[in-house]
Order: sequence, then structure tokens, then C-alpha cells
Amino acid sequence: MTISRHSSTPLSATKTLLLAASAMSCALAATPTMAQTVLETIIVQADRSPLQREQVGRSLTVITSDQIETMKAAYVTDVLRQVPGVAVAASGPAGTQTHVRIRGGDPAYTLVMIDGVVANSAGDGTFDFGLLQLGEVERIEILRGPQGAFWGTNAISGVVNIVTKAGIRSGLRTTLGTEFGSDGTRMGSVLLQYGQDNFNASGSFKARHTDGFNVSSFGDEKDGADHVDANLKFRADVSPSLTLDGNLRYGHTLSNFDEEPTMGDSFASTLSKELQGAIGGRWTSEDRSWFQSARFSVARLNAATDGDWYPDRDFSTARYKGTYQVGRTFYTPEFTNSEHTLTGGYDLTHETYTDSGRPDTYWRTTHSLTGEYRGRFENQFYLTAALRHDFNDQFKDFTSYSLSGAWQIPDSGTRLHASVGTGSATPSFTSMYYGFMSSFVPNPNLKPEQTFGWDIGVEQKFFDGQLTLDATLFGQEVEDLITSSGPSVHNVAGISTRKGLELTGTLDFLNGFVASASYTYTDARDPSGATELRKPAHLGVINLAYTFEEVPLTIHGSASFAGEAQDAVWLPPTWTPTPVTLAAFTDLSAGLNYKVNENVEVYGRVTNILDTPNQSVYGYNLAGRAFYLGAKASF
Repeated sequence: MTISRHSSTPLSATKTLLLAASAMSCALAATPTMAQTVLETIIVQADRSPLQREQVGRSLTVITSDQIETMKAAYVTDVLRQVPGVAVAASGPAGTQTHVRIRGGDPAYTLVMIDGVVANSAGDGTFDFGLLQLGEVERIEILRGPQGAFWGTNAISGVVNIVTKAGIRSGLRTTLGTEFGSDGTRMGSVLLQYGQDNFNASGSFKARHTDGFNVSSFGDEKDGADHVDANLKFRADVSPSLTLDGNLRYGHTLSNFDEEPTMGDSFASTLSKELQGAIGGRWTSEDRSWFQSARFSVARLNAATDGDWYPDRDFSTARYKGTYQVGRTFYTPEFTNSEHTLTGGYDLTHETYTDSGRPDTYWRTTHSLTGEYRGRFENQFYLTAALRHDFNDQFKDFTSYSLSGAWQIPDSGTRLHASVGTGSATPSFTSMYYGFMSSFVPNPNLKPEQTFGWDIGVEQKFFDGQLTLDATLFGQEVEDLITSSGPSVHNVAGISTRKGLELTGTLDFLNGFVASASYTYTDARDPSGATELRKPAHLGVINLAYTFEEVPLTIHGSASFAGEAQDAVWLPPTWTPTPVTLAAFTDLSAGLNYKVNENVEVYGRVTNILDTPNQSVYGYNLAGRAFYLGAKASF
């Protein structure tokens, strides 16, 4: 998207030094060498086209379908809590508003994609993870750091890319699932997968109900939710050179919530309906050197809130997006035995917003030109550079860039990785035109926020890759931060900073035993130096799983920790924020999965074993100890 001020401002000295250091390390690592490194076979969608995990210089976590199947988690946020640098803030039980913050960024700084469709609300710029069950997911990729050059606006702290399961190579497979548990929880699901030589398709349906629990510390009214998610997906190989694909997703969530739980119970509810879809194609020349792709997507969100203390509200948002790319891959074996891919593209994005509190429909359109270079040198050094220029009809043009590199040092098990990048986040429609409450004063003069970020790290493998450790330093600066001021919002002058450290480790040392751990330190401060809200300085998690050889049984457990965080309470009639502190808490969870035979599996899990009271948004209680039993069958 675009920015409304000095897009040609010179870089600060810090930025210049970081860019120079990154460029020097890239040039140094490109020095030819005869040794080669064998790459892992995991393919990720870190850029606008797939590449192997080891080739990504930016900070990336990939959660595979095997990991998801082991955890048996109910919601995507249950998995994201395991990712370094990711903090989850929920306003109560399943179905209530839930936001993700990556590396101390605001919720609107995280871009969420589901099967290639941008799922963020065009209304407030965020994605409400409370609406998203963990359905039939093939993998989840979490990129940390500014990704604006690849994905445009709002991708300034990171990207969460969710890929659902596709069809199978041949035949028909059906998978049924059910689950029952605490708080009156019950779930049913079905997945159909079909395929033949040149066509495959999948369809899934999942419904979940929970009676919930009382979010407020007052009264005894329960806040429950009903979820329905449906997904369709297909791929057709029209010819050896041409592939078509498409997907359609529908989400329906009815959730109860307390409007101001610090003041008492209320009987409010929200009905949300999501519709997202895309269709596209990719053409590749016979010698695989040229390629083209085009895609059109639509994402709509309609929500109706039945207020108790506050007025009823209806709003709807829509995003229509078209993309086109053309590129060429070529080789220079005589020069560093390298492979190069150049890609150019065009994006068109049109967004609309309608609110029952306003008589008008608001809209904006962005045209974007994109370019990307990707290089592979001696099968050990990988360089990616991207440039994007956005033309926006409401804000000044903005140019974003990204530069990253990874060096797999031969015969050492060491991989160095680094990245720098910029991005912007346009003000939300709700901040500029919101008409829900008469006490709120919208600000149509808001300017986009813009950011510069970097990270640098080292990954080391031991014992033939059975133990992997990684340490990554990161930093980010945000200008024109948008924040609340009494009943309105405004841009804050100065620089907001985020800096920190991510430590991760994975162990697959013993036959059947897998362990992983991570720790993240984040220091997020506004221009005045004050700690920003709902951004804990310390996050940590440990995951353990063991599969027995003699018995088809897997046991697993996790311990996640979130340190203290600052928050604020806004109360009528002045809406002046009152500082409060969110207490640190530790969540212990465990489960077991038992395969009755090749087609049937039963499982059980318990969450918050210690029954620890906890809140990630002040006043909104989260779930206590809960038990769940379920089963899956495939045929």
C-alpha cells in the first residue's frame, strides 16, 4: 500500500550500517567453493513462489501436518503459541476476539493468508483468530520481520500463511472426526479427498460448540460459541505446462461475550460470517525457464453485534485482489555454479467498508508493481531481494524493499541467516470513519505507519542434524505509530522501537522421542519510552512427544510461559486509559494418541493442568483446566 509522508526520506545511520553489513555478508558468502550441502526437502511459501526451507534468509517457522496431528489442538492460536516471537491475546473463551502479535508488533502488523487469500479484515486491518478453528491444515508458515516488499500493507511484523489439505493422487479417502470435552464442548468433522492423474480436490466441514465459561469475574453467565468452517479446494493439470487451482472457504461464528467484564456481566453476542475464495493458474514453458501466474481472490466479512450495554452494530468489509507475475529462471554454471530467478508482477487491491453507524460506503484502491530476484550459489548460499512500489488513491506512494541471505557453510552444520526490510500499514477504515459509538471521534487525517526491521542469526546442527539450535537477534523501528487518545486515535511523533532475541532448539535424538523449546525476549516501547501494551517481555515454550515402538501410542506435553505485560482499562465516560499489569502465567498441557488400527485413532488431552487463573487482556478470564476426548477414522 502507500504512505502519506516523506517516502524519499534518507535512511538513518543505523539503517545504512545494517544495509551495508548485510550486503557485505552477502557478497562474502557468495565466494565460490567446491563443497555442497544437501538441503532439507521441506518446501515453503515464504515468497510469492515456493522454495526450500534452507534457502530462506528471513526468520521462519514451519508447523507441519504431523505436528498438528500430534497436538490435536482445536484452534490455530493453540499452535501459534508454540512459535518464537508470537504472543496471543484473547478476550475470553473460543470465539471471542483473539489477536496475534509478532515480535512486539500490533495485531494489524500481522498479515494472515489462508490458501493464498489475505484474510485480514479490511475494516480494522487485523485478523480475528477467534473465528478460525484448526481444521484440515497441511502446514502453517510463520515469517517474522517486515514482509511488505512481498505482500504489501500490514505485513510489517510478519506473515502467517495457512495451507489447507489438498486432494490425494488417486482414489477417494474420507476422514471423520469427533470430540467431546469440558464446558459442554462437542465437535464433528469430515474431510473428503479425491484425485486422479491430472486432477485432485478436497472438501472439509467442521462444526464445534462450547457452552463456554464466564469471562467476567462477576456473576455466573457463561460465554459460549458455535463455529462452522467449510472448505473446498481443487487443482487441475490442464497440460504439462498449465495448471489451474481454486479454493473457497466459509466461516460462521456465533459468540457470546462480556462488553466490560471489569464492570460486570453483560449478555452481548456477535454473529460473524466469512467468505473467501480464489482462482488462479500457472503456466511454465517446456524447458521450465519461463513462468507466468495470475490469480483473483475475494475476502468478505459480515458481522452483527447484539449489544447489551452498548448499541447494536452491523458492519461488512470486502477485499478484491488480482495479481499477475511473470518470471524467468536461468543458470550460470561458469560463474559460481549459480541459479537465478527474476520475477516481475502487478497487484490490484480494492477494499470496501460499510458500518451501520455511518450512511456511506468507504473504499480505497491500490495498484502495486513488484520485482524479485532470487539467487542460489554453489548450492550453499541463497540471496533474495525484492522491491515494491504502491500507488494508493488516498495516501502518498510508498516503496518497500527486502534483502535476505542464508549461507549453509559446507561440512559444518552451520547456517547463517540475515534480513532487512521495510513496510507500511495503512490506517484502518474503523479508525478513520468508525461510527459505532457516538463517544468515539474518528480521525480521517491519519497517516500510514511505516517500519524498518532487521534480524541476524545462526543455526547450528549437531549429531547429523538430530539436534538443531538457533539464535536470532532482531530489531524494528516504527514511525507515525497510531494510538488511542481519549475517545479518538492519532499518529504519535517519533520512533517506536522493538528489539529482542529468539532462541530455539529441536531434538530428535532418540528413536521415537522429539523435543523442542524456544525463548523470546522482546522490548517494545513507544516514542516516549513507555512499554507498549499486551506485549510480554518474556515468552517461552517446551514441547515433548514420545511414540512407543511396541505399542501404537504417542504421549505429548507442553509448557508455555508468558511473562508480565502492561495493559490499560478504558472506562466511560472519559475513556481515559488506566494502567494495569497482566500477571505472568504458565500453562501445562498434555495428551495421548492411540491408534486402534491403521484407520482409527482415539485421543485425549488436558489443557491448563494446574488450573492457573490467567488473562492476556485485562479483565477477560481465560479457560481453566479442561479435558477433551476424541476419535478420527479414515477409509
